[in-house]
Amino acid sequence: MKKVFNKSNNPIECRKFESRFEDYLGGAPDFELEDHLTRCRDCRMLIEDSRLAGDLLRAAWEPASEPSRAFLANVMARIHQEEARVKSPAAFWAPLEFLASRLSLTAAVLLLALSVYLVEFAPHRDVALGSIRTELSASDIPQPPSDPVSNEEVLQSLAERNNGR
Repeated sequence: MKKVFNKSNNPIECRKFESRFEDYLGGAPDFELEDHLTRCRDCRMLIEDSRLAGDLLRAAWEPASEPSRAFLANVMARIHQEEARVKSPAAFWAPLEFLASRLSLTAAVLLLALSVYLVEFAPHRDVALGSIRTELSASDIPQPPSDPVSNEEVLQSLAERNNGR
């Protein structure tokens, strides 16, 4: 019998068996497929490749070994620590502490940016060195009023204050 090939270079006769490969690999008996596999090298290679792929996938999904008791004890201890931390009264403040740290960091960055702006980009004022005085003279300090000379002067100053209300 002459085999006719389709576009993928598989014989058309093999197509009717391809749908049965999965069941056959799962252990279902199929005498007609077994007979075909004895004659068809391509289908035999497909079955072998499928078995190898399945073995590799099963090996990848299985754990390499059982975890040690120390590992399990460590995991359980961390779980209990986390539960205790969450249930503690201090857990209420944790988000607020986080927020406060972020706000202080933001304020520090803004202060730094403002300082850089003021030093580098703010308009500079030219100050003449000659006009800067570092010492005060007696005329810079206000003097208290002098004592009145007579009683008439006191009465006049009181009258001026009352009229100036």
